[in-house]
Order: sequence, then C-alpha cells, then structure tokens
Amino acid sequence: MQDSALGQKNRRTPQKSQKNKILWTVVFIVIAVLTVWAVTAQNKDFSFTSFLHFLKNLKMPWLAAAFAAMIAYVLFEGMALLTISKSFGYKRNVWQGIGYSVGDIYFSAITPSASGGQPASAYLMMRDKIPGSVTTVVLIANLVMYTFAIIIIGLLAFVLKPSMFLGFSTFSKVLIIVGCVCQIFMAVFFILLLKKGEWLHKMGSFLLRILAKIKLVRNVERKQERLGNYIKNYSRYSSQLKGKNWVLARALGYNFLQRLSLVMVTVFCFLATGGSISLIISVFAVQSMVVLGSNTVPIPGAMGIIDFLILDGFSKMMTAPMTTNLDLLSRTVSFYFCVILCGITFLVQCFFRRRPRAADTPTEN
Repeated sequence: MQDSALGQKNRRTPQKSQKNKILWTVVFIVIAVLTVWAVTAQNKDFSFTSFLHFLKNLKMPWLAAAFAAMIAYVLFEGMALLTISKSFGYKRNVWQGIGYSVGDIYFSAITPSASGGQPASAYLMMRDKIPGSVTTVVLIANLVMYTFAIIIIGLLAFVLKPSMFLGFSTFSKVLIIVGCVCQIFMAVFFILLLKKGEWLHKMGSFLLRILAKIKLVRNVERKQERLGNYIKNYSRYSSQLKGKNWVLARALGYNFLQRLSLVMVTVFCFLATGGSISLIISVFAVQSMVVLGSNTVPIPGAMGIIDFLILDGFSKMMTAPMTTNLDLLSRTVSFYFCVILCGITFLVQCFFRRRPRAADTPTEN
C-alpha cells in the first residue's frame, strides 16, 4: 500500500513539474550555445567553413563506430538496471530498460549535478509496477556500481598512460584530483545508504520538517508514518543484496562498459579525423581523465568544463584547430546528439506508459 501510494504520487509529479522541465531545457540550450561559442571563439583560426571542410573529410566507418558507442552507452545503463531489478523478481524487457536509461541520461544532462536523472528513472520504473522501495534500492545500488566504474576507468587510464596527466594545466589537474576524491567519497556514501536505511529515514524526515515549516507540506505526521513504513521495506530489500554478489558483479560490468563506451566515442572520433591508431591509448587516457575531472561539477552536463578539459588535455597532442574540431565533433556525438535522442525516446516511453498493461505487473522469478 505504501509503495502504491508513492507510485500514485510519483505519477502526478511530472505534471506538476512541467514548468521546471521547460525552464531547465531552456537553461540547457543557453549554456550549450554559450559553450559552443566559447570553444570556437578561443581559437582564432577556427571558422565554420573550415569546420564543414573538416566534416567532409571524416572517415565514415570510424564515425559510425562513434555513434554505435554512443548508443551502447545508453543501452548498457538500461541493462544494469534491468539486471538488479530482475534479482528482486521484477523482470522487465529491454525497451523498458532503455526507458530507465534515457530518463536518467536526459534529465541528468539538463539539471545541475545530474539531480533530475534518478527521479526520472524512478518515475518510469514505478509506472512499470516496480514498488518504490525496490526502485530506490535498485537505483542506489546502480549508483554504487556506476561510481566504481568511473574509478576503475580512471585507474586504468593512469596505469596505461600516467604521463598524460602531466600534460594538463594546474587547474585541470586540480579538477581531476578533486574528481577522484569525490568519486571515492560518493562510492562510500552510497554503500552506507544501502546498509543504513536509518540514514535515509533521517534525511527524509528532516526534509519533511523543513517543507512543513515553509507550508509546502501538510499532514506531516501522516507523511512521517508513511516514510517510516517505506524505509522498513527499503531496508528489507537492501539487506537482500548481501547474497547477490553475481548480480552486482554483472551490474558493475554493464556500468564499466557504459563508461568505456562514452570514452570510446572520443577515441573513434579521433580516428575518424585521420588520427593515428598508435595514439589511441593516449586519447583514451586523456578522455578518461576528462571524465574524472568533470563528473562532479554542478553544471548541467558539465558543459564548458568538459570542453575546457578536452582542449587542455589534447593541446599537447595536436594543433589548436584540430583540437577544437575534435572537441566539437566528439561532444556533438557523445552529448548533444545523445541528449536529443534520449529526450525524444523518453517522451515516447512516457506516452506508451499512459495506460498500464497487464504485462506491466510484477513478475516473480
């Protein structure tokens, strides 16, 4: 009953927050335009005519591989969420898993600190009749695996090509180091959230009291009781993860492949420009460090910061015009095109979920 009530509440939330979604979409577009302008303006030799000439000379097979890697990035997150959900008896199909993934990617991209991604995934999961307590456990467990995947990718980059770190400027090095520390901290924090449901209870209770004081929430006692029941279910499901090592290992594998796919977009774009295959390890290392340095920046999609790190990291490997072209190409494929694709897919997913079907009911395995 508690999860059902939460599900009904969650269904109403998107309708109430339409203005916020529109606002963040507008902010996203503005920041994107400013970012592209800043990237092109910093290079005096850049012109859109030369960029078009650059695009005409791309090697299409490698560019196709970049787009394939971008699509794989979306698919692997969905597979990770499906894997964890299935372990609790809620088996959903690949199309539904893609919905959870595109919701996370799209709203993470347009909201600060990716704050809108998890609620969007939760919305679709609960529309698919996955209880709220199970949804919360699945999303937090996946966040743990996601964070570990970033750490592993970063460590791999430092092991394969530690010298590439020295090529960054001092400010970039600080961002990368801070990113490493933050990822480790977040991994520990998410693990503790899974093990200590009372932490989640205290945070939720505190938030309810704050909302009650500013008159945004009524009947706070009743909501506190519902929160308590919700946390009991959450703790029950989170405790079940102790015996699911193989499930967690698979989820970690999918998250690793997801992060690897994103990095490989830049590698394939580099090869599409005619870059030497002998440099792919260096390109992989630089882009992995870019991910580390930008992942915790509280800017929608880390726009501007990622571009700065790419321009800085690749400045020792290629000329300024080529670095700018590579940044615009790789970011277009891995971010802008990806966000547009995910946004459209999310709308389609929401439309087809307007009428729950019998097939959406929980399946215990």
